Amino acid sequence: MGGTIAKYSTEGKKVIVIIFSYGEASLPHLKPEYVKEVRLKETEQVSKVLGINQTVFLGLPDAKLKEYEHDKKLIKKVKSLIKTYNPEKIFTHSETDPHHPGDHKAVYNVVTKAVDSIKKEYDLFTFEVWNIIPENKPVMYVDVSKYFNIKIKAISLFKSQWFSVILTILPVYIRAIKYGLKAKCRYAEKFYKIR
Repeated sequence: MGGTIAKYSTEGKKVIVIIFSYGEASLPHLKPEYVKEVRLKETEQVSKVLGINQTVFLGLPDAKLKEYEHDKKLIKKVKSLIKTYNPEKIFTHSETDPHHPGDHKAVYNVVTKAVDSIKKEYDLFTFEVWNIIPENKPVMYVDVSKYFNIKIKAISLFKSQWFSVILTILPVYIRAIKYGLKAKCRYAEKFYKIR
């Protein structure tokens, strides 16, 4: 959703990103501490490019988030962050994302439980990473035509994930064009409204 983040930050909206893990399991042939350090630097660079105001790392173990999806302390922490920042919109992983299914679905479950535990209603959206099955939910398209090159630059900054970047670049273009046709613009990103 890098195009949407760049668009919102350019419009003066405050963008806060919550990252549940450092991704240390993504490169199993390297020491976790080294991967963590590299991913932190890459995230810092990407945050600057996209105009993210603040990034909060929860520091949970990568590839093990499923163990935390019912953790009351974690849900309370996410609830506290939501109440602190009081966002206009909240975006999270889709529950049907097949990529890192345990981690992404766990993030979805934690975020939805946190939102549901707050009396105030928030607009809650999911974004796609590798989803191929359309969800039967209301859809919001965001015109990211002016920001698409920024999104591509941000993706390319994750050099430690070069293999994933190579695999995702073509689908990113195809989706953006496809969603752009639906939204009557050049490039768009699609989100499902779940609350």
